[in-house]
Amino acid sequence: MTGEAWRAFCRRLEAAGDRLLDDDFPGSPRDRAEGVRHLARLAVFGLQWALEFADPDFPAFHRYDDDIVKWGGPNVDNTYLRARIRGDAAYRIWGRAPHVSDFILSTHEGDMQLEQYGVFAERSLRDLVVARDGSFEVFLGGQERGPGWVPLDPAATHVLVRQYFDDWDEQEPAELHIEQVDRSADAPAALAPERVADGLEEAAEWIERSLVYWNDYLRRMRDAAPANQLSPPTTPPGGASDILYGGGFWELDEDQALVVECEVPEARSWSIQLYTLGWFESLDVLNRQGSLNGRQIHVDGDGRFRVVLSHADPRVPNWLDTEGRHEGSLSYRWVWSSTSPAPSTSVVALDEVREHLPDDHPSVTAAERRERIADRRVHLERRFRR
Repeated sequence: MTGEAWRAFCRRLEAAGDRLLDDDFPGSPRDRAEGVRHLARLAVFGLQWALEFADPDFPAFHRYDDDIVKWGGPNVDNTYLRARIRGDAAYRIWGRAPHVSDFILSTHEGDMQLEQYGVFAERSLRDLVVARDGSFEVFLGGQERGPGWVPLDPAATHVLVRQYFDDWDEQEPAELHIEQVDRSADAPAALAPERVADGLEEAAEWIERSLVYWNDYLRRMRDAAPANQLSPPTTPPGGASDILYGGGFWELDEDQALVVECEVPEARSWSIQLYTLGWFESLDVLNRQGSLNGRQIHVDGDGRFRVVLSHADPRVPNWLDTEGRHEGSLSYRWVWSSTSPAPSTSVVALDEVREHLPDDHPSVTAAERRERIADRRVHLERRFRR
């Protein structure tokens, strides 16, 4: 009632901006600009999650980790939705998913950056009974209700749905809804000052800890990993059990390229993607090619794929654009995979890339590259702006 909760939030946001100036954060002019933008993006999500999507009795799905608001190395081939839940309640999720590759529905304790790593239950779209029109129904918690039922751990605080899009030309987001079953009221109670004050406190803590956590996470990994080498695939704490992750860090001069080579995994979905240091954001997905999935990657005649990271376009189909960044993070994902191949890497001169590729590896003209990026933009705008 005095306005102190809002003033306290603003002071903490100001302090977070000052924290960006410390030596443990990236400090070039580009990094500082991206860091302030990253903080603003965290504030957008933190405030919405804590104030607009905070009621587990009247939940709604909240999209995040899209082309704008992102952290924690999001998969460019995913659309992420989350909704608040209570571990002692029951929920119904329903909708239609006729045009997605698949999805993973999982219940969580919280966020990694809050040191909440619990992933309690998972279901994919293929685990559910799906009608011919793509409609489905899932129940969380409460009494067991057949194959679409998911038990709820008492510590669960939100449900997450990762939708997968491998065919960017045809696939579109699912229609998803959630409601608490047998709730006692028809509408939420009137908003009270205490609820807003609690939400501002929650948002401030989430923003502060997210900002520091992902910078520390990447810095520790970077210090422990040799440049231009990739780790074998594994499932990290807090990650979905159906996803194998691997990755590393590139360090390239303007006249160098990193060639990543691997056998194709026996996976329903797989990809390789680039991220920033400090913020763990995906690169400019709308205007550049910083990611490729298994449907987009050219596989050579020997059954292996080769991806090239470089600042300049080497005119090959599997180019990942570093955006002129001397350093950055690379991640790959094998999803629902029966094999776990580990990629190999080699640093080569940019003008000698062709010598490290098979003779039948195709070329891409400048016009074809522009057309491919334009097609990517259309898909992402349809997926995130419809």
